[in-house]
Amino acid sequence: MIKRAIVATDLSEASNVMVKNLGFLSDFGIKELLLLQCPDYQEVASEIYPFVAHVQTDTIKDQQAKLEALGFIVESRISPGNAQKEITRIAEEESFPLVIVGSRGRSLIGGAFLGGVAHEVMLRTTKPLLIVRLSVDENKELAVAGISEEGVASHILYATDFSKGSEHAFHYLQEIVDLEHVKKVTLFHVQDKSRIEPHLVDRLDEFNKTDKDRLHELAQRLEGSPSVEIETKLVYGTPATEIIKELEVSGATFLIMAKQGRGFFKELFVGSVSHYVSRRAQIPILMIPVTSEEA
Repeated sequence: MIKRAIVATDLSEASNVMVKNLGFLSDFGIKELLLLQCPDYQEVASEIYPFVAHVQTDTIKDQQAKLEALGFIVESRISPGNAQKEITRIAEEESFPLVIVGSRGRSLIGGAFLGGVAHEVMLRTTKPLLIVRLSVDENKELAVAGISEEGVASHILYATDFSKGSEHAFHYLQEIVDLEHVKKVTLFHVQDKSRIEPHLVDRLDEFNKTDKDRLHELAQRLEGSPSVEIETKLVYGTPATEIIKELEVSGATFLIMAKQGRGFFKELFVGSVSHYVSRRAQIPILMIPVTSEEA
């Protein structure tokens, strides 16, 4: 079980909102956090950086205090350099099993994290990545999306393409299912019509039977937790679109999926299902990275 994590912050107002809403991490057994900010070298070389550094130190200490008030053991650190490289380096060198970033709409949270940095972390990290969605609420204020009174872990959607990467992500699901806050798990697979049409349509019934059996086998592997409702669901369509649609209609509160699935190079250069979903899902997402050998 994951006990410690890096929380990436750019010290913006958006990251303030994210930080004060991270109490749900304790539902997953997380106890220790490294609050990490990485100003770039150009900023550090600025003549006004001594003043900026003072403000940054105050801000990160304030964010640290917010996290400590939520019950976490927190270290804060300002580490100058390329943010995505620093986050990845520290996660690997100090053996952090999880990195947490915030996202807002189709681009990632403000300041240094707008668009590029957190997206690069998502592309390159070898560690599981938890993406926390920020959105504008009905009062036109920034808020963390998808946090319900029932808890973030109450209904988990696990999206699988039955690749080795998805199997790797399933191991994380197995650990999380044992937590007392989990009430329901949906095991979800999309028959990718782009792989089936037009030449394999006549084999769709065969594919459906095979994949229903696969989902049933996964469900059996989770049956050690009798208090958790296990649902399997098989649909036909475009995987990215169908996953988003399922999130909207099912009431799922948390999504787990591999960062890359079948066909590593297609995922890397064309744009993967996971990247599409990560920019549009309105609930927290746990992305499990996959190497080219596992994909």
